[in-house]
Amino acid sequence: AEIGNDSRDEILFGLARNASDPWDGSSTREARFIQTLNSRFPQFEIKDLTPILDQMRLIKSEEEIAVIRKATQIAGLGIIEAMKSTQPGVYEYQLDAVAKYIFYLYGSQGDAYPAIIGGGTNAYMGHYFHKKDMLQDGDLVLMDYAPDYRYYTSDVTRIWPVNGKFTEEQKQLYNFIVAYRDALFRYIKPGVTSDEVLDKAAAEMKEYLKDKSFVKESHRKAVEDGLKFRGHFQHPVGMAVHDVGVVRGVPLKEGMVFTIDPMIWLHDERLYIRIEDVALVTKDGIENLSDFVPSKLEDVEATIQKKGLMNFRPPVDLSNMK
Repeated sequence: AEIGNDSRDEILFGLARNASDPWDGSSTREARFIQTLNSRFPQFEIKDLTPILDQMRLIKSEEEIAVIRKATQIAGLGIIEAMKSTQPGVYEYQLDAVAKYIFYLYGSQGDAYPAIIGGGTNAYMGHYFHKKDMLQDGDLVLMDYAPDYRYYTSDVTRIWPVNGKFTEEQKQLYNFIVAYRDALFRYIKPGVTSDEVLDKAAAEMKEYLKDKSFVKESHRKAVEDGLKFRGHFQHPVGMAVHDVGVVRGVPLKEGMVFTIDPMIWLHDERLYIRIEDVALVTKDGIENLSDFVPSKLEDVEATIQKKGLMNFRPPVDLSNMK
């Protein structure tokens, strides 16, 4: 059962962990239900409908696409508001609060998953969710967040400079990520596979890198290693953020919705840089549902300069309240 804002992959991982725990070893509610059916109705054959339902969920109807589009719009507006509220001294949890306000303002039921908001090296921890640290001048902050809107969701990620301006090192790495994202989108269309998309985009990016320089040799190695990674073509999106069904290694079909998630790791510096967009396979090609969320370097910097909710409603010092 998919309950709350958990995705099935995370639920199954947790169940497997409990089952293998010698101090737990408990069976699942679903397993007990099957046992009960078998004991009460031994004349019947019990079959799992999951594969059929998963295929139905993989190809979205026009009505589903409309709801996912709205969820993506709300996610993007929340991230944009967080960008505008960012400055050194702001806490990660305050960007969470800003985005949540936008989510509820547009009719969401809450969030589709705990917000991932990591400043500096916190982003390196992957699905970092503590959101307790203060943002520091000179760092980047990564935000991955989307709402639960009418039982559907989205999955959008952006990363931006806390002080509003990318350093030269950050520019080189960030521009690579954006260019890689654009290359991946260029090759998505019905009938192709994720492997074809990744191979063609990687070949294009090798040409891109020929005349590009990096402040550190380790940075060039990080982006070259990124071209070998196959996880940039990510997961389906729908009623769960990690929705069911398979989009990797199969011919893409009209109505599939999934994320494109280019990323690189700089292990020596404990840095992680990525952006994430929601792709909809159309009859003739692809649509980036989150394209309106600033991603070009100059657009990101311009957005941060605008005033956000934190400027108009800054937090007060609670220590002086009685």
